[in-house]
Amino acid sequence: MSKIFYQFNQTTLTYDRIYVSLSQKIWVVFKQLIIGIGVGVLLFGIATYAFDSPHEKQLKKDNKLLLTQYEVLKRRIAENEKILSDLQQRDDLLYRAIFNADPIPEAIRRPGFGGTNRYENLMDMPNSDLVIATTRSLDIMTKELYAQSNSYDELIGLIKNKDERMKSIPAIVPISVKDKKQYSSGFGMRIHPLFGDWRMHTGLDITADAGTPIHATGDGVVEAASWEGGYGNRILINHGFGYESLYGHCKDMLVRPGQKVVRGQVIGTVGMTGIASGNHVHYEVLVKGKWDNPAKYFFMDLSPQDYDEVLYISENR
Repeated sequence: MSKIFYQFNQTTLTYDRIYVSLSQKIWVVFKQLIIGIGVGVLLFGIATYAFDSPHEKQLKKDNKLLLTQYEVLKRRIAENEKILSDLQQRDDLLYRAIFNADPIPEAIRRPGFGGTNRYENLMDMPNSDLVIATTRSLDIMTKELYAQSNSYDELIGLIKNKDERMKSIPAIVPISVKDKKQYSSGFGMRIHPLFGDWRMHTGLDITADAGTPIHATGDGVVEAASWEGGYGNRILINHGFGYESLYGHCKDMLVRPGQKVVRGQVIGTVGMTGIASGNHVHYEVLVKGKWDNPAKYFFMDLSPQDYDEVLYISENR
């Protein structure tokens, strides 16, 4: 049954019936429909913005998990890079020094990657900056590991004649040391204790009582055992493989030129001949004709902890 509408007539003070045309009915329905659709769209937009769908919730959860995994991977890469850096440093300063091998060039150890074209396929991925940075770090570490592997392969070749080489390397402390304070003057620039000027100290001074035995630090042949200016009585041993060792300010020289000596053999005694302010042995190591810090070659006589400490002392006194 259709509804009947009336309108109050103020002239006649009666209610007149209103007849609604079909077009008016259609317009009313259409208007209500438009309003309903508008309200529905508005409510849907608000709901979509304020509330995530199950699919969106899962995507956000997966994305958060992925970011967490990337952060964990990033930290692990940083930890592995530190371990690799330690291996590289030990390789250059210890292993390659032992075998008198040149360090790996920095350009090979630390390769670079220029431009962004290398990672162009990753730029459209979500969180592309993080993905590219992580991939780049992995690529660099892979290159560094390859260079380190090649270095170890080279060392393996040097080890093949290790017995003769190891016997020849000046790898022990030349006198008995009971207190690290006996390392009185390190390798490098210093103020000369007698002349007071700034000059290079080419060895390591180790104090001891007069007459303390001095030992050959590696197998070799005595090149010289004579007086030599400021060194006083000095003994020079050629160990082969590019190594030489020198022992200055000796009180007694117990070897002669041309004599073969072995590591640990007593070759002289501590004194203060030449230019010296007290009883000590001035000990030098030459590698391919160039002075090197003698403490670097004490690895056969010292524990790792003592080695690091003595190396630090020798470079900072």
